[in-house]
Amino acid sequence: MPCEERRVRGATSRLFTFPGGCEDPTRTVVCLPGLGASGRSFAPMRPLAEDWRLLLWTPPLQTPLTHTPLQWNLASLTHPDARLPERFALVGSSFGSLISLAFALEHPERLKALVLVSPVASVRRVRRGAVALSTLVRIPKPFAFLFAPTVARIMGGRFLPPEGRAEIVREARRIAPLEMLRRLKDILDADYLGALERLRVPTLVIHGGRDKLVTLASARDVATRIPGARLEVLREASHLPYMSHTDAFNAFVGDFLSQHTT
Repeated sequence: MPCEERRVRGATSRLFTFPGGCEDPTRTVVCLPGLGASGRSFAPMRPLAEDWRLLLWTPPLQTPLTHTPLQWNLASLTHPDARLPERFALVGSSFGSLISLAFALEHPERLKALVLVSPVASVRRVRRGAVALSTLVRIPKPFAFLFAPTVARIMGGRFLPPEGRAEIVREARRIAPLEMLRRLKDILDADYLGALERLRVPTLVIHGGRDKLVTLASARDVATRIPGARLEVLREASHLPYMSHTDAFNAFVGDFLSQHTT
């Protein structure tokens, strides 16, 4: 996939796109990946690129220590150097959903629609086992290399195709343990549940019924708190439904975007 590097606020973000896809700025959809993934993980969304300008945004591999990764990425998306249109749709997966929620609460006027995948809104709604995974990012990097395939299997579930697993492993091994730990701390410090009722952006929540990191009850809670939000559950999917259950995921997202971005 073509990759453009954009220098924003002193750090480099990667932007993947689909060649031959829609180039209409008014139909822009920015996709934010999970904790250790890149925008390339959204490659299964390719069929949607015919109708929407999909920008697969990858946060810097290392964010400056002057801000938390969440703060830095939030400010980067609004910076002129990001070169994003005035209004667009936003798709956020896992850690990307945390950034998306923060952006939607602070800049609702910029968003046409919001899609939250495996939403992370509060550490109180994350499985204890997921929090325990923090120990994996504290160990020396060679051991992190060994554990990466295991983490990919947990995140993707048994239906994650080999190429998807390889993508998650490859990207997770590129990120320094300190950066991963800082992103995890953002999750551990997060609690947006009380603010969701004032969100006024059309919202779709998609969740995997077999997600071992974020509970289905958590996704329901998020959808219930956001006025007018719609919840779709892919029963056999895990934490990365767009990679393992592509056709159903794309159908839900395509239908939602058609209603709210045209």
